[in-house]
Amino acid sequence: MSSKVSPTRHPKPLKRGKACMNCRFLKIKCDGLKPICGPCQLHPRDDECEYADGPGRSRTKVLEDTVTRLEARLLELENPEGSTPSVTLHDPYQSYKAHRLSKSPPLHLPDSPLVFSPLSPFSPTSTASSLPSGSSGSSTSPNQPGPIPTSSVGFEEPPISSLQTSLDNFLPHAQQFGFFLHAPTFRASALLAFPLGHPSRPTPGLLNAVQLFGVHFSQPDSPTNQERPLLIRTLQHVATDLLGGHPNKIIHTLQAEVLLAYYFLRVGSLLEAKVHTGSAISLALGSGLHKIRSANVTSPSTIAIINDQPYALPPPINDLQEAERINGFWSVLMLHKFITVALEAPPHVCGALEAPGMQIDTPWPIDMDNFQEGIFPQELQSNSTVRAFLNGYLGDVGEGASHFEMAAKAAILFHRAAHLTGQWSPTLAPRDRSAYEAAARSVNVLIDAFRNKLGPMPRFNTRDPSIRTTLLTHALIDAASIKLHCIFAYAYSSSKQICLSAARNMVNYGDLNLQELGHMNPIIGNLWMSANLIFVDEISRVRQVKETYPEAAAIEDELMESYRHGLNAMSLFSHEGKLMPECYAYSYLPEHQLSKVQDSFAAI
Repeated sequence: MSSKVSPTRHPKPLKRGKACMNCRFLKIKCDGLKPICGPCQLHPRDDECEYADGPGRSRTKVLEDTVTRLEARLLELENPEGSTPSVTLHDPYQSYKAHRLSKSPPLHLPDSPLVFSPLSPFSPTSTASSLPSGSSGSSTSPNQPGPIPTSSVGFEEPPISSLQTSLDNFLPHAQQFGFFLHAPTFRASALLAFPLGHPSRPTPGLLNAVQLFGVHFSQPDSPTNQERPLLIRTLQHVATDLLGGHPNKIIHTLQAEVLLAYYFLRVGSLLEAKVHTGSAISLALGSGLHKIRSANVTSPSTIAIINDQPYALPPPINDLQEAERINGFWSVLMLHKFITVALEAPPHVCGALEAPGMQIDTPWPIDMDNFQEGIFPQELQSNSTVRAFLNGYLGDVGEGASHFEMAAKAAILFHRAAHLTGQWSPTLAPRDRSAYEAAARSVNVLIDAFRNKLGPMPRFNTRDPSIRTTLLTHALIDAASIKLHCIFAYAYSSSKQICLSAARNMVNYGDLNLQELGHMNPIIGNLWMSANLIFVDEISRVRQVKETYPEAAAIEDELMESYRHGLNAMSLFSHEGKLMPECYAYSYLPEHQLSKVQDSFAAI
């Protein structure tokens, strides 16, 4: 049986042609082999072997055409009178030049909303967005329009009537969500008859963040399909505002990041809340806001490089701008304290603002409602603001002190107590135990001194915006006592009594109608939860000794009354946000938290 042998297949000969582009450029002999000629095979180069007669234009040919086109365009620009421009540009703001010449631009009129010209696809934004922060538009004056970021995200500004409604919904509660700008000035600038992104108005990201809160507060009255697009628009603008030339882009973006962090904290998007808190901390520290009026000689923080020179945040142009920067730093610090306590496990309660070597020199904040020129004396300098406070220098507390300052100090003590709780362990070495006890005693003394100066909860008109901040301050200082002592409440009677006293104070509002308070800082759920858990634990203990302790029934009735007050507060504000974490563990959604308290009570 014979087998057939298949004929041997010879490789197809390579095509030969004219010299390749590399050989022509180097002026060497080319054998014309395709796809790669002999010289290019022997000496490989970065440029691929290309032929002018290929199926498409070679890369070299494309570059040659580009050079030719640019040379023609350069000649056209050098001789504008002798050539016809290939692209005709127009000024989309020509109708508003008269407004820009005015020192006090007119406000929008609700009955006649302005209609702005559509942005050109060749607007300055497309050029500015490709440049580093500060390298474009940094010299823009307040009376000249800067880059308009809306072209990069494809959204137009909402109607003026919608903006006015959002401002009315948000500004009365703005302080509870870290709003540190001067509200009347912000409102006036937001309603100016200039396009979105104009330097005389807030940055687009901040304006949209405020509108987002306004729509969120109006639920369920507003259409349910408005909030999500507003959130997307806000995130897009905040991500690009620093690339533009707005004169207030640093501070306004910082404000927008703080608002976004509180928004995500309120709706239960915890990872996003941490992300925007981190961005706010980076902006505040990177801009040197922790060193305002510092008594220490320090070089300004570099925020950009322009013409190979470091560029820092310009000095404030007036007292109001300086006050906004000071308040901005403390708003970030309070947000940082709340986020770390609420979202981190006790051993991890710390953060960038407590890093080794970090020193805060910025003066304490002021109440913007009471702002006046000259509120900061020219000779005022500050040094180690937080460290001096933790070392026992209370400063202004109580009557006559700034409500913002008292809230910031209470937040620092609340965070410090939570941090110490996370450092405790029954297995601490004797030296570590002694260090912990000394630190805990120091913080406990400071909490008591602060509470004594703070005094009892004053009687306020619920329409007074400061009532919310004052209520938050009292709740924070009571929660600080609970944080510091709750881990010892089962072993030490004194710690248990401190926790009970603080929990009673937290839910004792007298004749204050909580329903009239409006929107509160999202951390308030965390504080009320800690008080309710103390009541549940104590009610359980009292019931266990009810048979042998005659006064147990009366004590239980008193505890039940306090528990109902706390539960009522939680029920009223459970719709306020999605974050109400318990004092011992991690975070839960409000429905789960509320049911957890009720389930814990039912179990006893």
